Amino acid sequence: MRFLTRSKPQAPARLPGFDYAEDPRIERMVFICGLHRSGTTLLEHYLASHFELSILRATVPENEGQHIQTVYSTAKSFGGPGRFAFNPALGAELEALGTDPALGTQILDQWKPFVVGNAPALLEKSPPNLARIGWLRKVFPGARFVILTRDPRAAAAATQKWAKTSLPELMMHWNVAHSAALADMREDDCHVLRYEDLCEDAEAAIAASGLAATLTRRAEPVAIEDRFATFRNSNARYFELHEGTRYGRGAWDEFGYSV
Repeated sequence: MRFLTRSKPQAPARLPGFDYAEDPRIERMVFICGLHRSGTTLLEHYLASHFELSILRATVPENEGQHIQTVYSTAKSFGGPGRFAFNPALGAELEALGTDPALGTQILDQWKPFVVGNAPALLEKSPPNLARIGWLRKVFPGARFVILTRDPRAAAAATQKWAKTSLPELMMHWNVAHSAALADMREDDCHVLRYEDLCEDAEAAIAASGLAATLTRRAEPVAIEDRFATFRNSNARYFELHEGTRYGRGAWDEFGYSV
């Protein structure tokens, strides 16, 4: 099996205006697992606002941890948004790396200069996490996973401008990525949250996610950036782009979507 050439990682730097931890003592990881345009950035801000969590902040796209380490390849190396889960090289790379927890330590050492906060649990989000749950579980013992799903029709249409591929192909990518997540899901360390439920009742959705990830609630929530302070379910405008197409059965049925 031929691996794609690993894209040259960006040289991350700290962002102004954040209080970086001098010597972060991270004891466990909490991973947000969700495709591009599924609301993972929104969820990260709300979880970090309500619970005692450290976060990553750096000059990389959406502060994603995948861009702040060199142990495994980024989504771009496997085709990028709407494509990475199709690429067998992603799984082959994980198999080649193995599952020694020393890999987790190596990754965490590369993340530590960009940790904001002093909580012992570090929250990280990167779209390929969805296809790496089993591997992350082994290299980060004790990790918790919040799997964020969004109606595949909305996620596909919202991603199309980045992926430059067809809606049916993007629907299939959603199916493949979430099938991988289903194969690795366990009740003891995984919690599924739907974007639609987050929009319907954010407080209840965030509380359930924090409870499942065994997080400690802050005495007072931290203020959230204005762009995330109010939000609504924007699925409807993306549904129209499918022009009534029905896609039949898929992994989406397991998450409560009939498309």
